[in-house]
Amino acid sequence: MKGDNYTCLVTCLVVQYTLGGKLEEATYVAKMRRNIAMDTFASVIQKLVKWEGTCLAEIVPCMNKILKELGHRGIGTAKAYHCVYEKDKEVLLLEDLRSRGFRMYDRKRGMDIPHARLVLQELGRLHAASILLEKSLPEQDITKTWSIFQDMWESTGDTKKMLDGMTASQLEGAAMIMEKVPNYEHVVKWINQVKGSAADVFMENSTSDPTFAVLVHGDCWTNNLLFRYNAAGDPVEVMLVDLQGMRRVSPAVDLNYFLYSSFNGPDRSPNVELFLGVYYTSFCEVLRAANTPVPFTLEELRQEYRRKMEYGCIAGMFVVPIILSEVEDAPDFEGITDDKMEEFAKQRQEVLLKMISREDGLLKPRFLDMFDEMVEAGIIPRHSKGDST
Repeated sequence: MKGDNYTCLVTCLVVQYTLGGKLEEATYVAKMRRNIAMDTFASVIQKLVKWEGTCLAEIVPCMNKILKELGHRGIGTAKAYHCVYEKDKEVLLLEDLRSRGFRMYDRKRGMDIPHARLVLQELGRLHAASILLEKSLPEQDITKTWSIFQDMWESTGDTKKMLDGMTASQLEGAAMIMEKVPNYEHVVKWINQVKGSAADVFMENSTSDPTFAVLVHGDCWTNNLLFRYNAAGDPVEVMLVDLQGMRRVSPAVDLNYFLYSSFNGPDRSPNVELFLGVYYTSFCEVLRAANTPVPFTLEELRQEYRRKMEYGCIAGMFVVPIILSEVEDAPDFEGITDDKMEEFAKQRQEVLLKMISREDGLLKPRFLDMFDEMVEAGIIPRHSKGDST
């Protein structure tokens, strides 16, 4: 469905077979690379397919082996049965999690505490398991064992130019929205100051201080989470899907991305301490089960989370409009070509302005809450002399 999958085509395969003279049926999910007209974007998507396949078919199973030896369950992801990386034939054949009762959460609803607990606990387990995996490797370095992590983004060339253009245009759209809100001139000024370097912020967060080096999900927002519910309708289990952004960085990258992409302000702001505590407890439980030192304290995690808030805000400006899009608002990446990037950017900005004009629109309050938090944290400077108040 348009608005749900942007880099891959996702379909369900129904397989009927005979076993012991009895007709049986099984379902699988197939992810295939979209036919993107823009060569630079297409090459990135091709790389991401291999990235996700490697994570699901090789890396996560290695983590799960370690966890099970400790008496813990494996990381909540789909099983990968077959991966093809040949150009123009890319496909990942995965477990159909719907057959086990998992389903998507409404991406337009802000995440609530019961769902958030499950996600944060699973992120803590994922991050901790990656530390244990790395310690078990010959060179104790995931990036040397799996080379896919060594060239995530090009710091120069066409890929960097494309990323610069996409991020700048999306932030320009956010500035256009905030220009229509009284007394937010300081926010508009800040957005215009950072829009030219926003892509660099993403790239800078593709590396990490060794103290905070874990494998993160990398794209943890509502659409990339599936939940299973009990008879009372309460969420009881989560699955992490779309691991094409997995990389070795700070855990605060995942935490900021998740909290600023998938929450309404009133559910996020008063609960940040709770959320960090839930995450940290889960993270520590795995490491302590393996008698492995916890690399940072809860207070150090708080400080690291604060250092990554700018990344969370920029990610929020980029992702939230996509999350809240109606079907007709969703971006059509297949039709983009190198010579139509500017036209595409203008169309996206027009869509953003249309979204905030809706009486029941959710985009403006999401942005206002996020920017208010950034001002409170000192990320965005408050009104300076000469600014209107």
